[in-house]
Amino acid sequence: MSVEAEMSVLGCMMLDEDFSRLAVDALTPEMFTHNTTRRIFEAATDQYWAGLPLDGVTLIERLPDDRKTLLKLADYVPTARHGPEYLQIVRDEWRRRTIQEALSGIAIETSERTSEEIIERLREFVAEQDGITRAQRDAGGISLSQAIDHFWEWFRAPKAETAKTGYRSIDRATGGFLPGSVTVLSARSGGGKTDFAINLVLHLARRGKKVLYCSMEMTDVELMQRAASNMTHIDGSRIRDQELTEEEEQDVNRVFELLEKDARIEFRVEPQISVNEIKRFIELYRPDVVFIDHIGLMERPEKKDAYRALGWVSNRVKQIALDTKIPIIELAQSNRKSEERKTKRPLLSDLRETGDLEQDADYVMFLWKDGDEEKGRLTGDAWCDMTLTLAKNRHGGTGDFLFHWQPQYHTFTEVETRYGP
Repeated sequence: MSVEAEMSVLGCMMLDEDFSRLAVDALTPEMFTHNTTRRIFEAATDQYWAGLPLDGVTLIERLPDDRKTLLKLADYVPTARHGPEYLQIVRDEWRRRTIQEALSGIAIETSERTSEEIIERLREFVAEQDGITRAQRDAGGISLSQAIDHFWEWFRAPKAETAKTGYRSIDRATGGFLPGSVTVLSARSGGGKTDFAINLVLHLARRGKKVLYCSMEMTDVELMQRAASNMTHIDGSRIRDQELTEEEEQDVNRVFELLEKDARIEFRVEPQISVNEIKRFIELYRPDVVFIDHIGLMERPEKKDAYRALGWVSNRVKQIALDTKIPIIELAQSNRKSEERKTKRPLLSDLRETGDLEQDADYVMFLWKDGDEEKGRLTGDAWCDMTLTLAKNRHGGTGDFLFHWQPQYHTFTEVETRYGP
């Protein structure tokens, strides 16, 4: 029965892209008992993470030795309607095997461990199984009447306070960063994403929000250099090179005193931060908003490839946001595909190769400038027009918003377009 269910799951994945996403999220190769079905699922998962077609022809090219089995899959199930049932069978069979193996292992250990150690191991095992049970229960169905009750419970509850960005166009489109939401802010390397994030941090702090900024690329001194330049409009390179006049030093000191008095910003600066550390930092600082700069540098588990590993991180960060009801903003680098386009306009697919970020995000924002290097640039003031594309908005519409970026001051200024450019 288990192998038949595994074949059925793979057949449904060939038929339905939405079910493929569900299967990749719910199953792991270790849950498949047969070497062939496990190998096919691994290849299908790799195709999914890489954003490549998931069909029999493509998989036969990748697994020629499994051609006979792959051809069977095309006719194994006529429809993906019962896919979730097959998926549940695979999960249940895996869980049964896991329980049997764990209990056998504990039985063998009885001669080598003290009674206290055995009891502790049993507690750990029970906790693991409870976690699996909760996950399955949470993923269960909800009746229409339950959904209606949940709607009215939400509607009549006090309105959730959102974290406003301070940029009119973004707040109008998104309503601000909603509790439990994840936002991906992406750009090419050197494309201004940290500068834009610093602007958001300062705007949020001025509005009374407590911000936790987790940096794995820049030190707190470098981040404060950018903040100082932003708030005083002193060229950032002069602050970096410690070439300020006495009057400018006083200006920096003045804005820092005001910031320290009114704002609540916490920095965590480490070369690599794990998902568990993000959870611990949130428990420690109790922030209203969290920034991760950038998610590609976070500690990853040992996985077969980078796509799957970063996808695992993305899934866990999303769960943290939901559990804590805190908005999380992830900075991420776009791949190079946008550079091959004439207009340089980024697409959601540009995130696919950096993990499952697109699927987990409530909002996806891209920072980019037109392919014409001279367009929108003034040499004297050293500013350039930048477009912020809201490419995904789970709670509203998408669109483009125009900004002036002044890299020397690390500032992003919104361009008013309500009355024309």
